[in-house]
Amino acid sequence: MARIITLTPNPTYDFAVDADFVEPNRKLRCKNAQSHPGGGGVNVARAAHRLGADVLAIITAGGLYGDAVKGLLGEELIPIRSIPVRGETRIAFHVHDLKDDQEYRFNLPGAAMTDDEVDAMLDAIAAETSKGDYVVGSGSLPAGEPADFWARAARGAKEQGGRFVLDSINGVREALDEGIYFLRLNKFEYPDLSGRELQWPDEVISFAQSIVEAGGAERVAVTQGGDGTIMASADGVARTPVIKVKAESAVGAGDSFVAAVVASMLDGADDLDCLWRGAAAAAATRLTPGTTLFRAEDVERLYSENRRET
Repeated sequence: MARIITLTPNPTYDFAVDADFVEPNRKLRCKNAQSHPGGGGVNVARAAHRLGADVLAIITAGGLYGDAVKGLLGEELIPIRSIPVRGETRIAFHVHDLKDDQEYRFNLPGAAMTDDEVDAMLDAIAAETSKGDYVVGSGSLPAGEPADFWARAARGAKEQGGRFVLDSINGVREALDEGIYFLRLNKFEYPDLSGRELQWPDEVISFAQSIVEAGGAERVAVTQGGDGTIMASADGVARTPVIKVKAESAVGAGDSFVAAVVASMLDGADDLDCLWRGAAAAAATRLTPGTTLFRAEDVERLYSENRRET
């Protein structure tokens, strides 16, 4: 049975709290503390698992917080392959200001990986990937990570018959030079890749199509916040609006989108249906507070209520 294998070279121990207010030079009393394993690939694995996919999370883990991330993944019954690293796994801290209903997100840098640690993660891809698997590289890279890390990961996945998916702010050009199956960009990321701001939707669609036509990726999805999402492929362009909900938190919404799209691809869905599933998962995650991901029943409800031909 094909799996979704996620790669997280820079995972986090996510910690979220509520504060009655946020002001400088004040001792802030916090409440409703919660903690979850985090980082792009970790969240994709958690979300895909909730949607019923067979998953494996390949992560680095170092120090106290590395052990905590592994423990939290174990509580969610997420299969993992852990790469021991010398550096400490990073933390991310999220504060919800109840007075102004604002969310503050603080992400600490991850420790640099040694060449041996990089090689160990790439070796894990080769060892774990089988034909038909989707290998998802997601999240940031630690400081000092080689720019071609995702390209090397994509090459390793393809050599085993897997399809490589990328959702990251680092190493995108190198990965596209290698050639991947699916690239996801958000509205803050594509201007860096395109070299300028693009008008939605026409210029964004043309840019996504140009990546497909150049052979960089077979599919390119761009999520444009409240304006919706497009996906370009050789079959054309699919487009969906955003599913509007009363949001509690945006943390993990993009990762949930990727997980639902890839899980739908694994099930053989067409591009439009993949986008609707992704939109429903992202909206369902926005319904939950702090670093909590979606409830599977909310995804199904939002998909059923909103799915239509567009």
